[in-house]
Amino acid sequence: MFRSSGMRNRVPSSNSTGSMTSLIMLMLSFLACFYTAGRLWEDAEVRSLLVGRLETRTLQESGLKSVDETLKMLDCKEMQKHIAALEMEIAAARSQGFMLKRPAVDNTTANGGRLHAVIGVYTGFGNRLRRDSIRKTWMPTGEQLKKLEVEKGIVIRFVVGRSANKGDSSDRLIDEENNKTKDFLILESHVEGENELSRKTKTFISTAVELWDADFYMKVDDDVFVNVEILGAMLASHWDKPRVYVGCMKSGEVFSEPNQRWYEPEWWKFGDEKSYFRHAAGQIYGLSRALAQYIAINSAILHEYSNEDVTVGSWMIGLEVDHVDERRLCCASSVDGLCEKWKYIGEACIAVLDSDCGGLCDSANRMSDVKAKCS
Repeated sequence: MFRSSGMRNRVPSSNSTGSMTSLIMLMLSFLACFYTAGRLWEDAEVRSLLVGRLETRTLQESGLKSVDETLKMLDCKEMQKHIAALEMEIAAARSQGFMLKRPAVDNTTANGGRLHAVIGVYTGFGNRLRRDSIRKTWMPTGEQLKKLEVEKGIVIRFVVGRSANKGDSSDRLIDEENNKTKDFLILESHVEGENELSRKTKTFISTAVELWDADFYMKVDDDVFVNVEILGAMLASHWDKPRVYVGCMKSGEVFSEPNQRWYEPEWWKFGDEKSYFRHAAGQIYGLSRALAQYIAINSAILHEYSNEDVTVGSWMIGLEVDHVDERRLCCASSVDGLCEKWKYIGEACIAVLDSDCGGLCDSANRMSDVKAKCS
């Protein structure tokens, strides 16, 4: 009995204690793993939620910016339309005789009326001999030039721009010549160049309209002979028409090959037939006051083609304009007796040129002979 009781009250061995400790530690490890995994899962969910909200906010801000830019673009387009409409209203007002500012020089004739015509003779830096031949034949000089302006209301000026190297010898020679002759209109904002005639015409017309208020504005090349008196009479016959575009009207092939002389880079705009619309030849043509003012106002948005005569014709084609085909503006000097034929029917040649050369062939040496035959 005593021995049996002693067995029940015996203290557990060290092996049993170690097993219990290991079991408890294992349980604690499992609990720690579950706790850590739960925290990591919770952190991942929080991160995912934060990233999602950040992306949503970024997209919303981007959308707001896009909408804002779109609204600005629409406002800009609307403003451009409004400006274009105002420009057309100004053009309409000017065509009826309303001027935004007074011309910069004295415009009146002897009887106080508006000038009859401004004639711009296009010239270049190396064309001194041509200019001198014109001064000796059909363009007055000195006091006679001023007298023509006062008594007949006709202003004549050689028109030239500036050199690409402003202030070089070309510019200086023109300035020196003008100081002696006082018969130039120098376009300070225009740079002379081989393919810049369309832009030169814009600048010339805009400048001429600002300087002189006239019924007509004429462009003439410096190798063309002009009978100024007959020209003035012809223009006067169209004085009652509000919008007149006068010249030797022509059409012709649109040249699409770069190696061709009259190559037009925008040839495809003229259709499959590749033929130009009717327009005045570039050697000499004229515009009435309303049309010149229209060009001056809208010069910034009027398109320029490679060829000047086509460019001016394109400006006229969409307007209510009288196209006057005046064949006396393109008499040919090479045809024997042509001037006499015009005189025989009671008319006279207004301008004489050679189509093969553009203007008169060898104009510097032949201008006097043409005057003797055709005046």
